[in-house]
Amino acid sequence: MAIGRKRDESATGEQTTLGRHEGVGEISSSCSGWGAINPERPGHIASNIGVFSSRVARHPRARFFLTGNMGCTISKVFPSFAEKFLKEAKAGKSPELPQDVLMEIFALLEVPDLVRAGSVCSSWRASYISLCKLGGYRQAQTPCLLYTSESAGENVACLYSLAEKRAYKLTMPDPPIRSRYIIGSSHGWIITADERSELHLVNPITGDQINLPTVTTIKPVKPVYDDAGVVHNYEYPCHVGGSSHNWAEPSTYSLRLLRKYIFKKAFLSSDPSMGDYFVALIHYPLAQLSFARAGSDKWTWLPPHTDFMDCLFEDGLLYALNSAGEVHAFDLSAPTVTQKVVLEDVKAYIEENMSFARAPSGDLLQIWRSSATNRDDYDVDQTDGDDSEHGADHENWMDDYVDQTDGDVLQFELDKYEDDLEHGSEHENWRAGDGLKPESDEDEDDDDLEPEPNTDSLVVNTNMIKVFKVDFSAKMLVDINSLGNSVLFLGFNQTLCLNADVYPQLKPNHIYFTEDDSLYLFSCKKNRRDTGVLDLENDTIEPIVSPELWSNWPVPVWLIPNPRKMISASYN
Repeated sequence: MAIGRKRDESATGEQTTLGRHEGVGEISSSCSGWGAINPERPGHIASNIGVFSSRVARHPRARFFLTGNMGCTISKVFPSFAEKFLKEAKAGKSPELPQDVLMEIFALLEVPDLVRAGSVCSSWRASYISLCKLGGYRQAQTPCLLYTSESAGENVACLYSLAEKRAYKLTMPDPPIRSRYIIGSSHGWIITADERSELHLVNPITGDQINLPTVTTIKPVKPVYDDAGVVHNYEYPCHVGGSSHNWAEPSTYSLRLLRKYIFKKAFLSSDPSMGDYFVALIHYPLAQLSFARAGSDKWTWLPPHTDFMDCLFEDGLLYALNSAGEVHAFDLSAPTVTQKVVLEDVKAYIEENMSFARAPSGDLLQIWRSSATNRDDYDVDQTDGDDSEHGADHENWMDDYVDQTDGDVLQFELDKYEDDLEHGSEHENWRAGDGLKPESDEDEDDDDLEPEPNTDSLVVNTNMIKVFKVDFSAKMLVDINSLGNSVLFLGFNQTLCLNADVYPQLKPNHIYFTEDDSLYLFSCKKNRRDTGVLDLENDTIEPIVSPELWSNWPVPVWLIPNPRKMISASYN
């Protein structure tokens, strides 16, 4: 399926400069903002609430907020109050409403509007505090795009709000965000790899950071010590084909270079601020799985299965999708981890990047995505092993492996290989960068954002996204031509399928996507990123925002802001 691209001149974004005052971590703008929290000094509001309330109440933007977002919410939920509310708001007054009514209204607002509403006047502030203290605020947040900008600085990330169509700046904890790899985004946190190839969880909204177990506990990484007993290199054996135990002699990697070859994608089971959680990690060689539980000091390997591409946590289980469309379920909470195959393989070899998500309807969706390049000479040797078959005709290979029954339902042959480990193993060699050894210390320059040889003019664009509904009883995939009122988010984030009724700022039947090919991304860090919004009805792609606000590194990633700690701190 060919996808056309067009420019959406209306998709503009306003970049808002945000600051941090002494002793206070502030997420705000000259007129409005996300509220404030200082991770080191919780319980402090960004500015004097009386002054801020007065300014907000008088400001034209506040009146727009009162008559716009707030007015619409009231008219929908409490129509009997709507006329009185709008009359007072238009007169420049802070409308008086019963506290219980205000609390129910506030519970429907997203965090930026909630914090602003709580700053309008003392009665609104009281309702805001009561709502937060009682735990009544559970409103879903519209996804935002987290990115960096060269002009913003090394420690600053930017958050583009799809709901507000504006960008905010967030000061991030050390090490600098622009020196990190971003390999995951779940529950409002990102998973990053620093210059020692060590992993961290970071909440961009609060600035909280959690260190994950050291990379040397990931099989088969081994530390190399200098004379002083300090780790200064890693040994990492590459896979050379055949069985999963066929390893090459270990290669030596510098501390920051290892991350380029070992990490694929990471996932969280739940909000880490709640306490107990799991982290799942897809890593090379062979795209294997490891996991760590909160408080653990090591990664636990999940052999012998390989070629995993995406994960999701649901009902206490970890579900993992491999490159053949096979879905595995792991119970990580059991005394001994248990595993079973809940959907057998539906394809024979790797062609696309694959992901999966639970739809609002309850259906499990599989999403297949492929890309095309602007270069006919783009092959394995020029990019540390990216696929020369990117952009191949999807229908040609599909005809060889799929029996098409009635147009909408695709019946796949579900013959399992005798050995699960052979699934795509030969093809996986290049995907994992297996057998590639750093030729010299010049590879250290990968973090200087210099392109790989012969790749600086390379442009990779998504040219096909197919969505299927999994029919477990019939062992079939149903080709979905429309998402209806649902919306998909693809990239290094936890794959999401959301209901546009709950997120009215999102476009139904659209797919919002960012880069998701770790091999290309980590090998061509300086190149333009593949981002956009796909309209499934007419197969065209629009820009997320025009002009693009982000630099090419680190990769822009979707994030659903996690307001838990921000809210609890800001109401104190």
